[in-house]
Amino acid sequence: MKIVLFTLLFLLFPITTVFAQVTDTQSTLGVKLTNTAPFVYKDDEGYTVVIGEVENTKSFPVNNVKVWVGFFSGKAAGTAGETPLETVTGTSLLEVIPAKGKSPFIIKSETPDPEITEVTINVLGFNAATQKQQLLEVEPGALIIGETITLDAQITNTGANPAENIRAHLIGYDVFSPPRIVGIQTILLDDIASQKTGEVSFDTVMDNRASSFKIIVESDNSQSKMTNVDEISLESPTRLITINDVDVLDSDGERISKIKIGQTVDVSSNLSIFTASENPEQDYVYYVQVRQFGEKSQVEFLGFAEGKFDSTDSQVATVSWTPQSEGGFFIETYVWDLDAVALAAPSKTISVILVTP
Repeated sequence: MKIVLFTLLFLLFPITTVFAQVTDTQSTLGVKLTNTAPFVYKDDEGYTVVIGEVENTKSFPVNNVKVWVGFFSGKAAGTAGETPLETVTGTSLLEVIPAKGKSPFIIKSETPDPEITEVTINVLGFNAATQKQQLLEVEPGALIIGETITLDAQITNTGANPAENIRAHLIGYDVFSPPRIVGIQTILLDDIASQKTGEVSFDTVMDNRASSFKIIVESDNSQSKMTNVDEISLESPTRLITINDVDVLDSDGERISKIKIGQTVDVSSNLSIFTASENPEQDYVYYVQVRQFGEKSQVEFLGFAEGKFDSTDSQVATVSWTPQSEGGFFIETYVWDLDAVALAAPSKTISVILVTP
């Protein structure tokens, strides 16, 4: 059994969203969460929604994956034996998760309880399943980000039998590593005959953090591969700021690439704004994410600083970081507005810091 605790933090992001960094424990079941900090938020009606992803680590397909969520109030949560305000058990979005495959899940509280401030997630179990052949092929068109997210895609049934009860899922991911699922739209489609092609049109409101997208399609007897949406365009320009440099500076303001545990450094970037106005009014939040070298690239630190452009002059944004672990680290920076809309493309990932004892 896997038990993971999430605390709803209303400081880093707007009040309707949740962010948490937690310690994960390896599942003994063979089905595990892919991210130790899945997306949790309050919807417009006050319900608490948990969006995450599970991974099948087994060499065979599984179904009936049970995900239990306890909704708590207070700091004690489930780890101290506190009784949850309510519990909900859900399952994965895909009916069958292929061997070594992944599937999103969405679980929503039963009531819009404002007292819910913490969430505990348990992966309870699964069953071995019959493999669904990947006989559905997806060809996405251009995804357009505007007031809503729109995308047309073609789905071809390459199998010998009709594809029935088809569910097409558009999945949005944020920019962090590992990426979190921050939005899903599911559309039910008409049956597609053997060797025929059908169409699906997505049009949905999705969290503004969504920056990359995938589609997966499943019918009663077949599936598609998880397909990337490669062509993405903005209906109107929203990314106004450019992150020009990312430097790590010591207390004397000198650039460095090697520090010791406990030594505080500043991660700074030069920001430029592009606008038609000579006197822009643009608030922003500058985020710094530090993660370890390695296959899993675990997040070591996430910090932020707020700023405001009131002219077209460039600015230097800075976040202080005091490393607690030794090793090599990547540093990434982002700029969003106060509503978590990306104002700049993410900085290029840089590998500049070696932390020693």
